[in-house]
Amino acid sequence: MPREHSCTEPGCGKRFLRAEHLARHRLNHSPKQIYQCPSCPKRFVRKDLLRRHEERHAKGMWFRNSGGFVAANNSGSSHESSEVPPQSDVQMEHAAMFTEREHEEDVRMSSDMHSVKISPYEDAGQHNQMSIMDTTRLESHNDPSMSYGQHLEPMDFQNPGPSVHDPDPHNMNFALPQFVEDQVTSLFFDPSTNIPDPALDFEWLFDNLSADLNSAGSAGMPSVTSPYSSISATEISPPALPVPSPAHIRHPLSPQSSQTSPWVEVRANLLKALNTLDPEIAMSSFFYPSNLAGFWDLYFENYHPHFPILHKHTLDPVQASPLMVAAIVTLGSTLSGDAVHWDASIKIHDTLRYLIFGTPDFDPPASLWCVQTLLIIQAHEKMFSTRKHHQLAHIFHGAIITLMKRGVAYQNTAQTSGISPVEQSWHQWIEIQGSNRTAFFGFVMDAQHSFMFGHTCILSVHDVRLPLPCADVLWDCTKAEDWDRMMRKTPESPGFLPVLKRLLARTPIPPHCSPYARFILLHGLFSVTAHLKARDSATLGVGRMSTANSPRLDAIDTWKETLERAMDTWSFSLVSRSSSLALEASRPLHRMAYVAIYTDINDIHILAGAPSLLGSLLSNNDRLRATARVRLWSEREESKKALYHCLLLIQETIFTGQLYRATKDNIALRPWSIYHASLILWAYGAMARERSQPPEPTPSRGRDMSCSAEEYLVRMLMLLRHDSADIDVVAQQTSELLQAVRESLEGSRWELLQEAYDTLGRLIGIESN
Repeated sequence: MPREHSCTEPGCGKRFLRAEHLARHRLNHSPKQIYQCPSCPKRFVRKDLLRRHEERHAKGMWFRNSGGFVAANNSGSSHESSEVPPQSDVQMEHAAMFTEREHEEDVRMSSDMHSVKISPYEDAGQHNQMSIMDTTRLESHNDPSMSYGQHLEPMDFQNPGPSVHDPDPHNMNFALPQFVEDQVTSLFFDPSTNIPDPALDFEWLFDNLSADLNSAGSAGMPSVTSPYSSISATEISPPALPVPSPAHIRHPLSPQSSQTSPWVEVRANLLKALNTLDPEIAMSSFFYPSNLAGFWDLYFENYHPHFPILHKHTLDPVQASPLMVAAIVTLGSTLSGDAVHWDASIKIHDTLRYLIFGTPDFDPPASLWCVQTLLIIQAHEKMFSTRKHHQLAHIFHGAIITLMKRGVAYQNTAQTSGISPVEQSWHQWIEIQGSNRTAFFGFVMDAQHSFMFGHTCILSVHDVRLPLPCADVLWDCTKAEDWDRMMRKTPESPGFLPVLKRLLARTPIPPHCSPYARFILLHGLFSVTAHLKARDSATLGVGRMSTANSPRLDAIDTWKETLERAMDTWSFSLVSRSSSLALEASRPLHRMAYVAIYTDINDIHILAGAPSLLGSLLSNNDRLRATARVRLWSEREESKKALYHCLLLIQETIFTGQLYRATKDNIALRPWSIYHASLILWAYGAMARERSQPPEPTPSRGRDMSCSAEEYLVRMLMLLRHDSADIDVVAQQTSELLQAVRESLEGSRWELLQEAYDTLGRLIGIESN
């Protein structure tokens, strides 16, 4: 073992493999001199770091890496001098926040320490005590010896405290960011264009989990487990958490919610932009101004809460790009009762993506509106359109993620005449916050569709080095003055990666995190599951280090149990006093997140003879191999965990006392989730039937085969909870359950759900015979 060099500073305890790394690290505790950048608020503890930083200024990299932010200099201020200005603690926090992206290219992590760069989000309870030395430590992340733990340790989610955005009103100009012409920022970490980061594996996520678990318990982690944590719970039905009735399409409160008159101009803009449309479509009722206004409202009432990447109150359909408006209204039209409107949206999407490709704003770095529009198109084509569009969206997904890694360009709004500094700052903040939310939306679809459609993840959690989206109370502000007031008293959003790591250690999500942030964290668990399943499939135990050589392997080798516990902890997010479509959309996905740990959905589809999720042709050997894998899966105890959550998902969706119909559901993937759940239950039953030697065609067995869907659910849950050997008998009796699920999917326009309807009908026929 190489010699380790430990920091002796009280309360630190960091260890390094090289003495020079420790020497540089010690400058953070006892700097010999503090070097102030003359062009921006940053400070350094080493002169070479300042020199490199100044070279970036000369090349314009300050603007690129800070996302276009620069602290405005107050020419009339008495603080303007060569000395360090006497800035307030909160102002210095803002300065550090605006420059955080530059750290990501300055920092070089030690490969031996398995460290990864995380934006430094300080404990909210310590903001008012932040000193010049603390800011200096933030800037000293350029030190190559810094480790991941130094980024994570200051965060205290047990005591989030009031992070107050309250700059001195007399120095407001300092706190207000100012855009410049060169405004580009990357949405994801890109190893090909950034300094190589050796820690792009998942071991660091599971590092020190045992210590984190102990500290979480002592810090107030509830002693009771989640209501979802165990199959052996005493209650069977209803589920432990209250399950609201399924959400339905939310219609505008009033036909006047969108004024008709502006939509005449919007219609003209749309028809001009969509000039390749067939004249019959262009003259159809889809483009009536009143219908366009209704589609716009349907989008913001039903889909926007799931992925709030657009700022509703400042997005003017007249001023916005017509191609963005087209993406919004076509997605809204999927909830229209008129099939003509749905058909028109399909025709529009035949060319919409390519029209965006042809705009000057698409050239990298693409404009933010381009990226947002392309992602809305992806959502429409993946989950609401034809199989052809679904396959195209899959093909273009990787290209759009690559485009996002190349960066996005912001509008130049510096010193716009006629608006106040606060309003200008608000609009600039909206663009920065919107870009982060857009990045998370791309990540959510990437992680979600890895299981729901069997697609390979392109992004990992390491690529998302952003703060979680802000609280809804900030994003929903309609006036700059309201936003300014709320910014002063709203807790700052924590970083995505630190919260995800704490979630794996069973630390509850900070209470001030928004529903969208919680939705994102659930998909962080989806993403980790997908990557670790791929890791296990690739290695198959070959070349693994022994646990004696790497104590971290104990935690990561039991990643399934760790993720299951993390999902138990996440499930407390579903207990909320206020309704939220984002959390409502999380309910079926939360069940599927458990199932994803233990199930390969592609194999289940192949066994059922369903159309290939990936659109590929399957040979007989492919089917035989998939059948063998499902057979092995059904014989393992962990398959019963998947069955448990499939049963609860169907019970919570279909058997709630209200008639459930997928055509009335504004949660896009809920019907697809219950379809998956029914296939998994059928697959287990088919394997159980195969195992029964020989089948017993007795009268009692015949009566059992005709049990109702409700009886099947109750009996299966009871047998699972008691770990009864009789489960294989009841598991074969799925025909009535499949029929109930099939009826709920009837009339769906989404072609993949139509295929699901046909697949279930064929399986019911097989069961009958």
